[in-house]
Amino acid sequence: MMMKRVTSTVLFFGILIFWVNDDLCAQQRQLNCTQKLNQAEDMFDAGNLSGIPKLLNSDKGRCFNKGGFSKEEKIRAYRLMALVHLFNDNGPEAEEAVIDLLNADPEHPLSPDDPIELKYLFDKYRSEPIFRIGGKVGVNQTFVKSIGEFGSYSNEGEVSKEFKAGLGFQAELTFEYTIVDNLEVLAGFGFAVSKYDLSYNNVTSLGDVYPDAISFAVSLTETQNQAKVPLIVRYGYPMGNTIPYATLGLSLDYLLNSTISGSRLGTSTRQLPSLSLLDDNMRKKVNWSYFAGLGVKFKNKTDFILVEARYNMGGSNTVRSRYRYNNEKLLFDMAHVDDDKILNNLSLSFGYIKSIYKPKKYSGKKLEKLSGKKKKNKLDE
Repeated sequence: MMMKRVTSTVLFFGILIFWVNDDLCAQQRQLNCTQKLNQAEDMFDAGNLSGIPKLLNSDKGRCFNKGGFSKEEKIRAYRLMALVHLFNDNGPEAEEAVIDLLNADPEHPLSPDDPIELKYLFDKYRSEPIFRIGGKVGVNQTFVKSIGEFGSYSNEGEVSKEFKAGLGFQAELTFEYTIVDNLEVLAGFGFAVSKYDLSYNNVTSLGDVYPDAISFAVSLTETQNQAKVPLIVRYGYPMGNTIPYATLGLSLDYLLNSTISGSRLGTSTRQLPSLSLLDDNMRKKVNWSYFAGLGVKFKNKTDFILVEARYNMGGSNTVRSRYRYNNEKLLFDMAHVDDDKILNNLSLSFGYIKSIYKPKKYSGKKLEKLSGKKKKNKLDE
């Protein structure tokens, strides 16, 4: 027993010493790499270029690996290597350093003091994102537009029918591509839960048919779950790191589920548990909608945080008119018949956009096009 305790203690302290020693070695490597970078920058300022690549790549490039340079130091080192290779007329090595620099720091900014050779080299490479992935979540309110009223009550009596917006939520994933400056096209997939309330007050039934049920009040809530496939155009107006924008779009909507529940109070009281309207073919499964929105993006390094308000308008009647009388519980227990209606939606969302980069040298044709564009911009100025 004592031997086991001694062995466990020795093993514990051995692991602890190894961990501490490894941490100290990592700190020492970091310090050595920092010193090497500072020395290389001093050599560059002094005009001693030939020894810089060997100094930074000593020990098989260990400083560029994990535990070596910090991210900021790695950016400085790649930039320095690009300059050194340019001034040494080593084109392939300079291009490789620029690729490494853009991988470490996409959209790396150039200063007015940078050599013109470095600017020309940067112009040969794609530094913009190839596309962006966006995700957002939020809340919504659904508003009902009745386009044809129906009911089981007598039209001779006074009826007060009210649709009230309910609170739902939505989520959306998009893939974004920039067509031209500030104009983007987005496609993606969304999921939305929408809800609204419906109430009849002072409803008078057909006395000849139901003489014992003169008046009653109905309260119902419908909840819909939809899968959405939107196609969106977005135009932004950059103001520094803040970009206000407007969107327009169309969406193909697929109804996953639609349930209704509620109660009827009055002479004859009834309760309606959750009832699926898709089971009786009372809702269209496939629909479409169109929308417009306003929002603002806040740049976070190379990514964005956004806030967006959107108004979504249903494209057609959601009710399958020929099946509106299909469910007896709705018709007789609740005295309810669906209106033809369109569902509109107001939403507020918060999201994040991730930029995806893949630096690449432009083709000759693309370079000619970009060069012509830059000349035109200078003439316009």
